[in-house]
Amino acid sequence: MKHRLDFYIDHVKSKRRAAEYSGHTILLLSLIIPLVANHPFKDHWGNGLIVSILSLLIALISGIRESTQWTRLWREYSQAIVEIEALIGAWEIEIAKARSLTDLTKITDILEKATTTLLASVNKIVLAEMGAFFTVIPKTPQAQVQHDEPTAAK
Repeated sequence: MKHRLDFYIDHVKSKRRAAEYSGHTILLLSLIIPLVANHPFKDHWGNGLIVSILSLLIALISGIRESTQWTRLWREYSQAIVEIEALIGAWEIEIAKARSLTDLTKITDILEKATTTLLASVNKIVLAEMGAFFTVIPKTPQAQVQHDEPTAAK
């Protein structure tokens, strides 16, 4: 389970940074546009060109941000870390309980149940996160039309 937890810990920071930096950059560029638009340049085309470039940058960053889903992944990875750490903690409590027992059958049962529960719960978290990722991926209009056609015929 450590490798699953390590994956989320290793990747959550980059998702957070990307979500924050892209959001801040979009905000900053958006605030600059009115200043540039109202600034009296010697060449009148300078305002339009700079505003266009800033607008294109905002659109590019917004598109990348939307397609990569940094904010959602940051939230889901953070949630997975908390859930997996809680599951490991519950597993450790069960292991501690088993250590205090003397009956080998009860020890085996507790260890087996605790480990099975931990594995199943962590796999459920990972599969839910993966499922959410693939359901949010933007679909092309053509794929959406093909997907909708059979239901429309019913």
